[in-house]
Amino acid sequence: METEALLSRYRELRGFVTEYQTVAMNSVPASAMMEYAKRIGLVQAGMLHPSSPAEMTLVFDLAVHTAPEGRSRAIDRIAKQRKLPPDSLESMVMQALQNALFTVWRVEGPRETAGIPAQDVLRKQSFWLMDEWLAKSAKPGERFVARLADLGEYRVSCGAIVPVNDDVFQLAAADTRTFQAANTEAILRDRRFAEAFYRAAIKGGAMRGVAFRVPGEA
Repeated sequence: METEALLSRYRELRGFVTEYQTVAMNSVPASAMMEYAKRIGLVQAGMLHPSSPAEMTLVFDLAVHTAPEGRSRAIDRIAKQRKLPPDSLESMVMQALQNALFTVWRVEGPRETAGIPAQDVLRKQSFWLMDEWLAKSAKPGERFVARLADLGEYRVSCGAIVPVNDDVFQLAAADTRTFQAANTEAILRDRRFAEAFYRAAIKGGAMRGVAFRVPGEA
């Protein structure tokens, strides 16, 4: 696919991702949003205290893509309400968001266009990540955590992307040491795993200086 056609399609799909997640996020009550913020250490004395707007993307991720046991996720509720036509582009994106996986990944090679060759560190899988702004700034060997949706030719983030250094890894590892699960995949799908990395990122100041841009933004 030619570069312009690739970017055009990516931006169209990214538009659906942003739309559906925004609707899902807006459906979450403020009380529930505060509970998600509390779980990752952003509530002090009953008040929300993020150090940067980027830290709030971590709360939004949990609010949209996770839920307490026995409760439905916001993204699943929106999928039911939308009733998108089967086999449509919109339906494909919605299903990808519902199946998005929290991933610890590493940049594997030089950037090309808006894409980055990457490696899922724990699942040992290679994949192509599409992200226009990260492609301009990420360097081979750098590590990140993010919830990624598989759109076929490539994966896209679901909003929150956290740069991970050794300090964040060590804090998260200590936090998850008591987890009990049948296998690695079960641990990765446990909402507490993402929460541990988000708490570590906030405690370690990993989100300071992080900014997010939308496709095509100057």
